[in-house]
Amino acid sequence: MDELVFIILSQMTTSKSFGRVFDRLKVRTKDWSHVLRMPLRKLKALIGDAGLSHQKGPRIKAILKRLERDFGRVSLDALRRMPDDDVEAYLTSLPGVGVKTAKCVMMYSLGRRVLPVDTHVWRVARRLGFVSASVPYPEIHGALEVVVPPADRYSFHVNALSHGRKVCIALRPRCRGCPLRRLCPYPLSHQTRLATGRPLA
Repeated sequence: MDELVFIILSQMTTSKSFGRVFDRLKVRTKDWSHVLRMPLRKLKALIGDAGLSHQKGPRIKAILKRLERDFGRVSLDALRRMPDDDVEAYLTSLPGVGVKTAKCVMMYSLGRRVLPVDTHVWRVARRLGFVSASVPYPEIHGALEVVVPPADRYSFHVNALSHGRKVCIALRPRCRGCPLRRLCPYPLSHQTRLATGRPLA
């Protein structure tokens, strides 16, 4: 539950304030059942610093209500006994939970060997040539899981995420100082695209 709410608070914001907001929420509430029964206006006030509280507050409440209805309590523990496909299907049936969020909860909290793909991981994978640039985002999770072995998915996700944020950035990738430069076809293809006027990946 903690992981899921943390991710929801982080959505659609570039600010680091969502971490502080999550900590505040945990300190000021007894448990997630307490949050469920909290007036919506109070929840919105508590998470306001994370942005979009008018969307995130109702979404969190709706998820908590659904869990209590489905499992008799506000908990995701029942997912531990389910196979991966069923866990992903259940999580993505919750309000505002997409495949990336579901796989993050599965990987970080449930120890499943899945591979969440956000915009940074997707960009790094494309530039390294692990997946074609023509693969649409809705299909990227499955396509990249074919390429990255289960045992390597956690480390690939964490490292590609960090690399995409610090080095392999979107508009001006720092190719010159990149430790993967010798393995990566992107610098050469990037120069070719600039010369021909083709769009950049």
